[in-house]
Amino acid sequence: MTLAAEPRAGPSGSGAARPVARNAAALFLAYALPRGLTFLAAIVAARTLGTSDFGAYGTAGAFAVVLSIVATLGMIPLLVREFAQHPGRAPSLMRVAHWVKTASNAVMLAALIVLVRLLGYSGEVQGAALLLAIAYAIGAYGENLAAYFQATERMHVWTQASALYGLVTGLVGGVLVVTTSSLVLFSAAPILGQAAALGWLLARLPGPVRRGAPASWGDLRRLLHSLAPFAVSFVVLTVYAKLDVLLLAHWWPASEVGLYTAAYKFVDITRALATVGAAAVYPRLSRAGAAQGDDVRLAGARLLELALLVAVPVAALLWTLRAPVVGLAFGAAYTGSVPVLALLAAVLPALTANVVALYVLAAARAMRWVALLYGATLAINLGLNLWFIPVRGAEGAALAMLLSEWGLAVGALATARLVLGINLRPRALWSPPERAALARSLRRGPDLTPEIAALERADA
Repeated sequence: MTLAAEPRAGPSGSGAARPVARNAAALFLAYALPRGLTFLAAIVAARTLGTSDFGAYGTAGAFAVVLSIVATLGMIPLLVREFAQHPGRAPSLMRVAHWVKTASNAVMLAALIVLVRLLGYSGEVQGAALLLAIAYAIGAYGENLAAYFQATERMHVWTQASALYGLVTGLVGGVLVVTTSSLVLFSAAPILGQAAALGWLLARLPGPVRRGAPASWGDLRRLLHSLAPFAVSFVVLTVYAKLDVLLLAHWWPASEVGLYTAAYKFVDITRALATVGAAAVYPRLSRAGAAQGDDVRLAGARLLELALLVAVPVAALLWTLRAPVVGLAFGAAYTGSVPVLALLAAVLPALTANVVALYVLAAARAMRWVALLYGATLAINLGLNLWFIPVRGAEGAALAMLLSEWGLAVGALATARLVLGINLRPRALWSPPERAALARSLRRGPDLTPEIAALERADA
C-alpha cells in the first residue's frame, strides 16, 4: 500500500484544516474508544468490588503507572517529532527505540517487584500492580509503533489498535470481575488488550520499519541524548499525577482511595481529550518548528487559546452536574466522591492548557524548560499533599491538585511567552487573517510524502 500525496491547499487554507481535522478525529477515537470501554469496565468493577477493594485497585494502578514511566520514558513525543521530520530514518530509529524499551522494561519490572514488597502492600495489591506493569511493558513497544503512525499522519491505524485494546480489555475485564470478584484477575485484562493492539500495529507497519535497519552505538547515544529532557519531564509528570493516590493510601483506608479514584476518572478523560487535540497537530507543528520557529509561536498561541475556551465551559458543566454524574456512573456508595469532583472540575482548564503547552514546547525543542517547570511543580505538589491529605483525605488530595495544577499552568504559559514569545489573544481565534496564518503555518515544512511512500513500496 502506498500513500497518496496530500492535496495542496487552496486560498481558504482548508488544505491544512482537513488533514488536521482527520488527525483529530482519528486520535479522538484512539483515546476515547479504549478509555470509554475501560471506563465502563471500571464502573462495573467499582460496583462489584465496593469502595475498599476498588481503592486497593486504585492503589495498584497508581503504583503501576508511576513505575510504567520507567518503561516508556516519555519517548512517544520525541519519536513522533523525529519520525515526522525524518521518516527515511524510521527503520534504524525504530530498532534503537526497541533497544531502549527492552532495557527500560527490565528495570521497571525489577523495581516494581522489589518496591511493592518493601512498601508492605497486600498480596492482592502486589499481584494487581505486577499484572498492570506487564501490560505497560507490552504497551511500551506499542508506543514506538504508534509514534510512527502518528508522525506519518496515519492516525487511523492507531485508532484501530486502540479500539482493539479497549474492546479486549473492557470486555475481558468486565467478565472477569463480575464472575470472580477478583481485583487481581481484573488487572490481568490489560495484558491481553495490549498484546492485541501490538499485534495489530505490527501487522500494519511497513516491512522496513518493522524489521528495522542496522544501528550503531552512536545512534543509541544520540537518541538517549535527545530523550533525556523528555524522560525527566515525563517521569516527574507521572509522579506528580499519581503521588496523591499513593500518599492517600498511606494515611487513609482503601475506601477513601476508592472515592478519590472514582472522581479522578473524569480528570483522566480530560487529559486524554486534551492530548487528542495537541497530538493531532503535533507532527505538522514539529515540521513547522524545524522550518521556522515563528510558525510554532503562531500555532501554539491559537491552540492554547482554543484549549482554554473549550475547557472552561466543560469544567463549569461538570461542576454543576457533579452529583448526578457521580450517582449515575458509580452509584450511591460513592456519594463521598461528589465534593472531590467539585474541586477536580476546577482543575480541568489548567490541566488542558498544561497538556497543550507541553506539546507546543516539545515541537519547539524546549523540553528542558518543561523538565525544570515540572520539577518545581512536583516539589510544590508534594508539600501541598503532605499538608492537606492527612487532615482532609480525598478532598485534601483534590485541593492540592487544584492549587498545583493552576500554578503549573501559570508557569507553563509564562514559559511559552518567555521561550517562544507566545501572547494569548482569544479574540484572534475569530479573525479570518489569523486563521489563515495558522493554516499556512501548519502547511509549511518539507514534503515528506516521497520518503514515506518509499517505505511503503519496499513492503509491497
